[in-house]
Parts: sequence; structure tokens; C-alpha cells
Amino acid sequence: MSVGDGREGKVRAALHGKGQLGGGLAGLSLPRQIVHIALWPLLEQVLSFVCASTSLFLATHMGTEGDVTEQIASGIGVTGYVMWLGFLMQGAVGMGATAIVSRMTGARKFGEANYAANQSAALGLLAGVLSAVLMYLTADFLVTRALTLSPYAQEVALTYMHTGCWVAIFSGIVFAVNAALRGAGDTRTPFFIMLAVDGLNIVFSIIFVRVCGLFIEGLALGMIAGMAVAAAILVSILVHRSVKIRREMAAAAVDGPDAYAATQSPTYVPPIYLSLRSLLPNWSSMYRILAIGLPQALEIGGIWLIQIYVLRVISGLGDAYVGAHNIAIRIESMSFLPGFAIGMAGATLVGQYLGTGSVRMALSTIRKCVLYSVVFMSLMGVAFYAFPGVFVEIFASNSEGLMRATVPVVQVFLLVEPFYAAMLMIKMCLRGAGDTRRVMYVSYGCMGFFRVGCLFLWTLFWPESLSLVGIWLLFTVDLAVEYAILNRMLIGLKWARRKV
Repeated sequence: MSVGDGREGKVRAALHGKGQLGGGLAGLSLPRQIVHIALWPLLEQVLSFVCASTSLFLATHMGTEGDVTEQIASGIGVTGYVMWLGFLMQGAVGMGATAIVSRMTGARKFGEANYAANQSAALGLLAGVLSAVLMYLTADFLVTRALTLSPYAQEVALTYMHTGCWVAIFSGIVFAVNAALRGAGDTRTPFFIMLAVDGLNIVFSIIFVRVCGLFIEGLALGMIAGMAVAAAILVSILVHRSVKIRREMAAAAVDGPDAYAATQSPTYVPPIYLSLRSLLPNWSSMYRILAIGLPQALEIGGIWLIQIYVLRVISGLGDAYVGAHNIAIRIESMSFLPGFAIGMAGATLVGQYLGTGSVRMALSTIRKCVLYSVVFMSLMGVAFYAFPGVFVEIFASNSEGLMRATVPVVQVFLLVEPFYAAMLMIKMCLRGAGDTRRVMYVSYGCMGFFRVGCLFLWTLFWPESLSLVGIWLLFTVDLAVEYAILNRMLIGLKWARRKV
């Protein structure tokens, strides 16, 4: 389906008018639509931050001496990069699910939207199994050979990875279905699912670490237990929806969500529900999902390789700097809690508006999302610059070395945040339109030039001047250039003609 398909545009216009959305978005102004969708992802991101920060806090408070804390922080920080690799396939499935479901929902093709959601769930499970095996098999090489860590930091990382990698089996289902639900405009259900994931993760981790004395392994087991219970809850919700909507369709003497929606109000949007027949693998449908998602997976995979190289350079500075880098990233994630939520709303609305045939509303959505995100994240950058110690002490109070290494980096966020906010918004919205391939090229080109090429030359010719603060300043230049290129792409409107 293309944006310019006149025949389909007439059908959609007859149903509800060009540029008009259904469900809970019907009748709302664009800012209110953004808030309506972004609210639950914002709360979800806050919960995720609290959960991840709790794990890091528990980890960095296991050792009583500064050097032990630095090594634990270094080892836990490395696991985030290793697991990032394993979740690439799941991210590809989720991006494809969001793009297709949002486009079909906007076009009021609810049967296709629900079928794509179920196919995404099946594909997510497969991706989860493959991710778990991949992480388990590559953990030893990545931790002990690709990076320069102290023996105890390596032990911490491997202990966590060899247990925690199996969470991918459950997260594959959760992430795929949540992405499909968001594409349909339902961001509240994913919030409650992630509430269960993060809340149970915290509870189980505290029990395993503090009560059972499992320490690093306890953190990994807590993560698995929280995700497994949440996956069971999500499946039960979809089953309940399936029973309910099938009963309603039978009462209305219709077959399928499209026919049932025609008997309801013009703004009605049926919920995503479980369909056993739709779970059977259809390779053409799965290819359709992956055709959109794989460029993002390749993009993130390339970014991962680049980040591993950057982390290898940082690890040469010592465990304290690896730990400081990880803590800085955790603190920075506070700033894009609202930014990421707005980006999710933007991706959903862009897909749905393109489904209705309104390029103007899709472009207006992106512009407003960029504005809102830049304002929020820039204000956070000011707070980081003015009060860095307040944020750093949460994670590094056990080590004076970590404090000294982290505070200057956090102050650099004043420069990072505006460019990161604008770049993040445009990327997420273009992906929501299905234009994932060109976004991948921009990421590869800019990050490859600055974070690999420039950093390599720096370490080769001026190694004595290398510092963690300098590396983060290099990141800032990279983000600024990425934003400039992405903004030119946005103006060109080629993304609006992308078929999904």
C-alpha cells in the first residue's frame, strides 16, 4: 500500500475522513494525541529506569571497597552491551510489527493488523530462542577477548551473562506483542505488562540477592523470573480478548474484525487479540515484517560493533572509567524517558496518519515530537550540568574513583541532550513510517566516521590526551551531524512514499 494510492484513499475517506484516526485518538488535537499515546510509554520508561537502576545499585553495593565496586560496575556495564547484541533480532520483529500494525490500523484494515500482530508474536518467540543461544555462545569471547577487563570484572560479567541470557526466550514474545499493541494505539496494556516485568524483577532480584545470597547470579535470575511471569500475564490477556471479541462477533452474526468494526461506530478500533490460526508461521508475512525490521537490526548491530570498539578503548583507561561510562549512560537515560515516550507516540501516529493518506499530519507529528523532546531533554541537560553530584552519588557513593571519573561526563550532557533529542525523534518517526534502511545508512556513516575513524586516529597519534570526557564530546559532534542529515531526509518526504 502506498500513500498515494487514490483508490484506497477514497475507501478510507468514505469510512472516516482523510487524516482522521479512530479509537481513543478520535477527535483529539495532535498535541493531545501525542500525550494520549506517550503517557503510558513514559510511565513504562520510568519503571524500566527504576528497575535497571535498582539492579545497578544492588550490584555496586555488593563490594565494600572502592576497587571491588569499580570492578563490579565494570562487569555489569559490559553485560548491557553483550545482551544488546542478543536483542537485535527481537528489535527487528518489534519495529516491523509497529510499522505494519500502525499502517493497517490507520487504513482500517483490522484483520491484517491483527494477523500481523500474531505473526509478530510467533516470530518474536523464534527470535528470542535464537537470541538466548547467541548470547550464551558469544559471552565468553566478548567478555574475555574483545574487551580489556580485570579478572574479577570478567567473572562478574560471565556469571551474569550465562544465566541472564535465557530471559530472551520470554522477552521475545513480550517485546513483539507490545510493539504490535503500540502500533494499534494501545500503549496502556504494554505499560501494565512492563510494570509487571520491572516490578517483579526488582522484587525477585532483592529476594535472590539479599535473602538467598546469590549476588550477581541473583540479579540475572530476578530478571528472568520477572519477564517469565509478565509473558504469562500477556498471553492470558490476549486469550481473554479473543474469547470476548469472538463472542461479540458471533452475536453480531459477522466473521472477522473488519466486518465487526463495520457494525460499530466509524471511530471504533477492535483490540489486538490471540488467534491460533494466525500464529501458524506464514513465511511471506514474516518476511514482510523482517523486511522493515531487519535494516534496524543491521543498524543496531553495526552500532553495537562500534560501541564495542568504543568500550574497548575506554576499558584501556581502567575499570573505573568503564564503570563511570556505564553509570553515565544510566544517568543520561533519565533524560530520554520523556523523549523515548514521545518518540513511541510519534512512530505510532506517523504510521497511522500515513495509513489514512495524510502526509501533512504525519510531517506535523514529527515536527511537534522533535520540539517537545528537545525542550524536555535540554532541561534535563541543564539539571545534569548544575547538579552532577546528586545523580552520580546514587550509583558511585562506594567509590571515590568512580565519583571523580563520572561527574565531568555527566556535565557534558548539557551539550549532548539537544542534538540527541532531535536525532532520536526523527529516527523513531522515520522507522514508524517504515523508512528503516536510510536511517541505517545515516547511523553507519556518521558513527563509523566519528566513533571509529576519528577515535582510532586519536588513539593512534595522540593517546596521551585520550579521556572519557573527550570521547563523550566526540559523541556530541556525531549526534549533531546525524541530526542535520536526518532533517534533510525529513524535508525530502521520500519516507512518506515508503510501502509497508
